[in-house]
Amino acid sequence: MKLTTLEKHRFNWNNWSIRQRLLLITLLPVTYLFCLLVWHSYWSYSREINEEIEERGKIISKVLAKSSEYELAMGRLSDLRLTLDSLIQSEHSIVSIDILDADKKIILHSQSDDKDQLFPKAFDMPIKKSLIWIEVIGNKLEQSPVHEPARSNKPTQIAGFVHVVMSPSDLQRKQQHRFALELIVAALGLLMSGGLAILFSRTLSASFKSFIDACRAIRGGRYPVQIDVTGGGEIGELQASIKEMAQSLQQATHELENKVSQRTLELEISRNEALKANDEKRKLIQKVQTIVEEERKAIALEIHDELNASLITVRLQAQRIIDLSGDQSADPQQAKIKEHALSIKQIARNLYDNGRSLVRRLRPEVLDVLGLQGALEEMVTSYNSTYSSCRFSCQVQGDFTGMKNATAMSTYRIIQEALSNIIKHAQARHANITLQLSETDNFVQLQISDDGKGFTPNDDSAGIGLVGIRERVVGLGGTIHIESRVAVGAIGSDEHSGTVITIRFENA
Repeated sequence: MKLTTLEKHRFNWNNWSIRQRLLLITLLPVTYLFCLLVWHSYWSYSREINEEIEERGKIISKVLAKSSEYELAMGRLSDLRLTLDSLIQSEHSIVSIDILDADKKIILHSQSDDKDQLFPKAFDMPIKKSLIWIEVIGNKLEQSPVHEPARSNKPTQIAGFVHVVMSPSDLQRKQQHRFALELIVAALGLLMSGGLAILFSRTLSASFKSFIDACRAIRGGRYPVQIDVTGGGEIGELQASIKEMAQSLQQATHELENKVSQRTLELEISRNEALKANDEKRKLIQKVQTIVEEERKAIALEIHDELNASLITVRLQAQRIIDLSGDQSADPQQAKIKEHALSIKQIARNLYDNGRSLVRRLRPEVLDVLGLQGALEEMVTSYNSTYSSCRFSCQVQGDFTGMKNATAMSTYRIIQEALSNIIKHAQARHANITLQLSETDNFVQLQISDDGKGFTPNDDSAGIGLVGIRERVVGLGGTIHIESRVAVGAIGSDEHSGTVITIRFENA
């Protein structure tokens, strides 16, 4: 029959409590000594009784064989019976006595009245014949045994046998009181040892339980533990040590809490200062960007109002010179003048177009006219018409008409810088812009992705374009996350290559 897991756990020495181990260590030797003492006493008494029965049986049978020789020879069986009965009455260990003739037939039988005779043991002794000299002295018969020298040559004959049956029951009854007394004394010793073992183990178990409860309380943070030093020795030292340890831990905890509170306060101050510095940085970036945009606007207005007007005047003057040159076939000099005038007109026109392109880059009027969504669509259309190696797409979700001009301008500049980086560095075939405005939390999420060669976002060699994008995102109080995987092999062969920029900021 197999033992269950619970039974195996119960019989495993390592899983026993300290009380169970102490009881086993204490009671096992005492119980062994008790059993050994009882067995030794019983064996000693049994041996003594057997030896005494053996000795008594031999003596009784030998004495009866000697004493019954004369009665048996004279035929005085009644006297011999009286002797046997009196012997049985006086010696309670005798079960029965039989007098047998030479042919081992019972002549006399005497039986004890005790019915509780157990474990009988028989002893046989022959009754020997000897020559008897009868001397008549006066009118008396006097018997005298033959002198040894005279009898030595006479043969010895067997006249009969004495059969004595002995039982140790009477001796055992007498020894029972002594054995019972010793057994009671040993049992009292065993009970006293067991009681002391139980008492000591309970005391020790209670002490260890208080240790465990104190340690659990300390582990739970309850340092002022209630543990009393109840005695000396190792237990008292352990109790005192736990109490001192709890006090030391409490003091150390208070000191640590004070240090943590102080450090937390310092960190809170540093955090507030960092937030303040970050807020100041953000405001500074916004102010710088505002100044830059204002400066760009001023430059754009100056180019538009002065330079472009001057170029228009140059074009008109060049056209006037062409008109005044007259017939070119009559005078070669006039032909050269007209040719130079046409060249000046074309140069002025190119400068005018470049000026207008520069004005759009410095201050996109389309952002003021069409809004952010229209400006992005116009930007994508312009990039697709200008750069045939990469296709650009744009998806706008949400109403951006209520967005502030500064926020819209920063968003436009971020997208413009990102597309410029794609064209310069990514070698991408496709680029996509996704702009979303969440109506629930009023947050803007911008994602710009491409399938180019990618780069390492944490690389220190990142260009000024990413730095400008990060500064603008910080100025908006948003977050930026860049994921990029460098292409393996040819550009576009790995579908997972490219860069994804995700920007999130509040539509303040």
